[in-house]
Amino acid sequence: MLSLSSTAYAEDGKDLFAAAMMGKLERAEALLAQGVDVNSKTAGGRTALMAASFNGNVHIVKALLGYGADVSIADNSGTTALMDALVFGNEDIVNLLVAAGSDVNAVDKQNAKVMDRAKKNGYEKIIKILEKAGAKGTEVAAEEPAAAEGTEGAEGKADAKEGAGDKPAEKPAEKPETKPPAKK
Repeated sequence: MLSLSSTAYAEDGKDLFAAAMMGKLERAEALLAQGVDVNSKTAGGRTALMAASFNGNVHIVKALLGYGADVSIADNSGTTALMDALVFGNEDIVNLLVAAGSDVNAVDKQNAKVMDRAKKNGYEKIIKILEKAGAKGTEVAAEEPAAAEGTEGAEGKADAKEGAGDKPAEKPAEKPETKPPAKK
């Protein structure tokens, strides 16, 4: 009987995730009222809050937050609900998540910060919301080594590669950014 109830519980968590993803507010609220864990996760570590944030379901985000959804949970790739809300630029959800205490400086497993994602998508209003909340991107840190390399020449590059660990992978990404302006 105990194993049967844990299986049913897992199904309810999946149902909550599906309801949140598909924008089915009444279903999500019914599951929550029945006691389904608002922070239940899929195999990939995804929560209903992440699904609702990704799909722009503002009413479901509000309901989940009302039931105590944890805005700090990250999935298996380090993505948070706030990062999901940035995909399609939903300002209302970003505001809700920031107000609920979401970490505006969270970093995923690819070392991308919330602000980096917002800038990549080019949502100016969201960038301003995040800046006001204290979000910082990694662009500033990435530009400093590039400036140092320009003044130190090849020796500076060798030093940067030796002590940088994963940073050499970032170097090629910086070079294409500097070449196109030279072609103009």
